[in-house]
Amino acid sequence: MEKNIKIFLITVLIAVGTFNCFASELYERAFSAYKNNRPKEAQSLFLQVLEAEGEDASVYNYLGVTYYQTGDYEKSIEAFVKGTSVPFANRAMLYFNAGNSAFALNDFVRAEKFYTSSIAADSKYSSAYLNRANTRVKTEKYKDALVDYESYLKLVPDSLQKDSIEAMMRMLEKQ
Repeated sequence: MEKNIKIFLITVLIAVGTFNCFASELYERAFSAYKNNRPKEAQSLFLQVLEAEGEDASVYNYLGVTYYQTGDYEKSIEAFVKGTSVPFANRAMLYFNAGNSAFALNDFVRAEKFYTSSIAADSKYSSAYLNRANTRVKTEKYKDALVDYESYLKLVPDSLQKDSIEAMMRMLEKQ
C-alpha cells in the first residue's frame, strides 16, 4: 500500500513537472512571437498560456498589447482590466495601458477613468498624469488638465517634453 502511494506521488510530480515545462515552453513561444512583431500568433499563444498556466498579470499585459497592435482596442481593454485582478499585478501599468486603448477608441471618458485608476494604484506613475492631462484637454477640462501637467512636471522635471507641456499650460491658462 505504501509503495503504491509513493509510485502515485512520483507519477504526479513527474506529470506536474512535465506540464510546467510545456507551459514554460509555450510562454517562451508566445513571448518570442510578441517580441518579433507577430501579434496575431502571440495572441493565440498567450491565450493558451493563460489556459494552461492560469492567470498571470504579465501575460494579460502582453495579450492586451497584441490586441492593441492589431486594432482590437476593446479586447485590449478587456485583457488589461482582467490583469488588474491578479494578485501582485502592476495595476498602475495595466490601467494606464487600458487608458491608452480607450483613448485610441476616442472614448475619453473611459480613458480618463483608467488613467485615474492608474494614478490611484501608483501616485508616482508619471505617464498616467500626462495622458490624463491630454485626455482632459480633449474633454475641455482645462483646469484639471493644468493640474495634471503640473503633477507630471513635478515627477519628471527634466522631461524632454517640458517645453511643449509648458507651452500647452500657458495656452490652457488663457481658457
